[in-house]
Order: sequence, then C-alpha cells, then structure tokens
Amino acid sequence: MPPTRDDARTSATTAGPGDLRVTHDHLEVAARKLGLRRALRARRRARDAGEAADVDAALARTLLTCPLVAGAHRVACYSSLPGEPGTRGVLAELRRHGVEVLLPVLLPDADLDWEARPARTGAGHGQDPGPLGPHAIATADVVVVPALAVDTAGRRLGQGGGSYDRALLRVPPRVPVVALVHDDELFDAAVSPLPVLPHDRPVHAVVTPTRWMPLTA
Repeated sequence: MPPTRDDARTSATTAGPGDLRVTHDHLEVAARKLGLRRALRARRRARDAGEAADVDAALARTLLTCPLVAGAHRVACYSSLPGEPGTRGVLAELRRHGVEVLLPVLLPDADLDWEARPARTGAGHGQDPGPLGPHAIATADVVVVPALAVDTAGRRLGQGGGSYDRALLRVPPRVPVVALVHDDELFDAAVSPLPVLPHDRPVHAVVTPTRWMPLTA
C-alpha cells in the first residue's frame, strides 16, 4: 500500500554515534537511501574487473582472522553477485576449515529459505537435504550478509529488496552479524552516517579486503 500523507510525515528514530537519537522523516530517509544505492552501484560497475579475484582472496583471508568466526561450526553466508565483493574464496575457506555453510534461497515472496553445504571433511556426506526453512538462519553461529555500505556505528545499507531485513529478524541477538564490503564502502559514522529506518538491523562487524572491524551495533 502506498504511503498516505500522514505516513509521509511519520518520523523514524534511529541510534546515532554514541547512542544519540536522531529523528528522520521516512520519505527523506528512503530518498537518501535510493541516492546512495545508485551512487554505490555505479561505483561498483566502474571497478576494474581485474581486481575482483584479488578482492575475493583477500576477503577470505581477512574473514578467517575475525575472532567472531573462530570456532563457528555453522555460518550463514551467500554467493556473491557480479560487482559485489566476491565470496567464492570465503565459502571455500569456511568449508575447508570444517565449517558447515548455509546459503540463501530466494522465495517467491522475497523471503529467504536456506540450504546447507556440509564441510569438506571427506567423501560421502549423503544427499542434499534440500531447503531447511526460513528459520534455519537462527541456527547459525555467525551470519555473513551482503551490503552496499556499512558505517562504523553498525548501520548497513542493503540492496533494498528487504530479504535480509526479514531474515535477520530471526537471528538471536547473541549471534554476530558480519557484513562484507569493499574498503571504500565503510563509512565513518561521525562524518557520513548511513540513513536507516526502524526495520533496519545493525551489524556487529564489517570485513573488507584489508581488515575486519567490530562495530558499535
């Protein structure tokens, strides 16, 4: 249902740096998000294709140095799309280290189901059990999510489809959520805070090709 005039005047209160409260108009925030998405997607399209393999390998190395991932037995992750920081190396390294990986399956209503990819600890894992259901994400020890940008207060800018917004509602608060971005897609929240709405779930850490950082989510 499209927003009414009253909806347009409704404000969203979000946590700012230092847990300050900032009030935004819903439509203003949506417009800012749209502009940022366009700019970030254009920047990704302009990236040198030759860098993709280096970014992929570097992300895998950096993620495995993140203490939040150490000791995890099951990690929810995703297969990267063209232009996104690559996850091929991440997925391979997780499985090589004995970690079971959950991969998302997009449902007709834009929600996410999940399929398990067993760790490669030997031959003969049996047949693929198929989709585990949308609530399987709640069984992960760590959830790795895509993002167009993240700021140092833990705000995440997604693609806008809402799939991960819904999926992350099922993740227990104790489970760390980690976003993967390029280095220049990590914003200083004190200078350029990302716009958010009440349904946006913050992330606990960010991983780039050169570093990982705990965030004030």
